[in-house]
Amino acid sequence: MSTRRRAAIAALAALVPGVVPAGCEEPLQPVSEPPTLLAEAGDYTMWARPKNRAERQPVVAPHGGFVDIYINDVVVADQAMVLPEGLPAWSDEAMVVLAGYDAMEGGSLVQVAVMQKQAGVWAWEQYDGSSEEPRFSGRPDVCVGCHSAGEDFIRSFRLPDPPPEE
Repeated sequence: MSTRRRAAIAALAALVPGVVPAGCEEPLQPVSEPPTLLAEAGDYTMWARPKNRAERQPVVAPHGGFVDIYINDVVVADQAMVLPEGLPAWSDEAMVVLAGYDAMEGGSLVQVAVMQKQAGVWAWEQYDGSSEEPRFSGRPDVCVGCHSAGEDFIRSFRLPDPPPEE
């Protein structure tokens, strides 16, 4: 039934006392929110780490003074690719999680940043400490502006190079 026809029936039913259009007595179903990137990542601390970032590193970035970086299996597979021209971009569903701390050893978790490539476009979430609600998400200007300096928006490690010439 068309939207226009439903509206007309509802308008007529409102004029007749005791008549309720079909479907109005059904309870409304709650709209579910899509899971956050962090929820989708799950226990990211069990993920692989980039080759050049196997341990916590000091950084000059807004993510905390020291960061641990974790990569999902999509990034691991991309890093293993050997293409004649190198890998031009990370694959869809690539995900990177950065945990920022206030000390090189131990320390408090001050920030978690998550980025995921979806349909060729990167999306971000940033959390304060162990908060479960993102401070911001989507494509914030602050994330896009800073990460645009990286290879396909990743600044901590590079896309795989072409194999060396023989």
